[in-house]
Amino acid sequence: MVDTGRTIEKIKTVGVSLRPYSPELKDYFQELKDYLKQMGIDTLIDESSASMIGVEGLSAETVFELSDYLISIGGDGTFISLARRSFKYQKPILAVNLGNLGFLTDVDSNEILKAVHRVNEGDYRIDQRMVIKVTTEIGGEENSFYAVNDIVIKHMFNKMTRINLKIDGVLANKYHGDALIISTPTGSTGYNLSAGGPVVFPYAKNFIFTPICPHSLTQRSLVLPVDFDIEFSVEEEDAILIGDGQDTVKFGNKDKIKISMSSKFVHVIHRKDRNFFNIVRDKLGWGDS
Repeated sequence: MVDTGRTIEKIKTVGVSLRPYSPELKDYFQELKDYLKQMGIDTLIDESSASMIGVEGLSAETVFELSDYLISIGGDGTFISLARRSFKYQKPILAVNLGNLGFLTDVDSNEILKAVHRVNEGDYRIDQRMVIKVTTEIGGEENSFYAVNDIVIKHMFNKMTRINLKIDGVLANKYHGDALIISTPTGSTGYNLSAGGPVVFPYAKNFIFTPICPHSLTQRSLVLPVDFDIEFSVEEEDAILIGDGQDTVKFGNKDKIKISMSSKFVHVIHRKDRNFFNIVRDKLGWGDS
C-alpha cells in the first residue's frame, strides 16, 4: 500500500460519472444523490452521464473542478476513463464496481452508501498510482498525452510490425510480432495479463513490456524501473499507438515515441483494510485447488 496521508478537508461537493449505455442506473444515482444530500453534500454529474439517465448535468471539466472528490460507477473501464479525463484536476476517485472482475474498483455496488459515509467520516486512505507520460516526435512536432493503464504499439492494418526498443540510448530489443503492450502496474491486470504478462504490485513504479504473438519464442515480458530513458521506433510506415484504448496516434519509421513516469499520479480512495493480495486471490482464484 502507498497511503499518501492525503485527506479531503471539507466535503461539500461530489462529482459522479456513470458507466456508458446504462440508463438503468438512474434510480441508483438518485438514491446516492439523496443520501449525500442528507449529509449536506451536493452531487454533480457530467453531461454525458446525465443525458443517459435523463437528468441535468454539467460539463465534465466543471464537475472535475468543483468536486472535492469523484465517484466512478461502473467497472474498471469506467474508472480508467474518469481517471484519464480528470487527471489534470488531481481529484481523488472512489470507484464502484458494477462489472464482473473489478481489480481497480474498490466498492461493490450494494456498498456505495456505506462507502460514501466512511469517506465523509474520514475512514479511508488515498493511494496513488503511477501514470505513463507518452511523448511523440512525429514529423518534427512534439506532443504528449497520458495513459493510466497501458499503451499499445501495432500496425494500423493488423500486419506484423517491427518495434525497436532503446534504453538509455542503447538498442535493447527488436520486437517482431503483432503488437507490444507497455503497461503500468495498474494496467498489469488488464490487457497485459490477458496477453500472458506478469501481475505487478499496483503501487510499484515500473513499466511492463509484453509482446503479443512474437515471432521469436525467446521474447518474454520485461519489467523495468521507471528511471531509464525509454524510446521506441518502428520499421514500417503505418504504425499506431493506442493509449488506454482511447487515444490513437499514427506514426511511421522516421518518428519516435518516448515514455516516462508522469510527475503526477492518479489518486484513489480505498478502504483502510483493502489488501491487493486478497483481491488477486479472489479475482484470479490463486490458491484454489
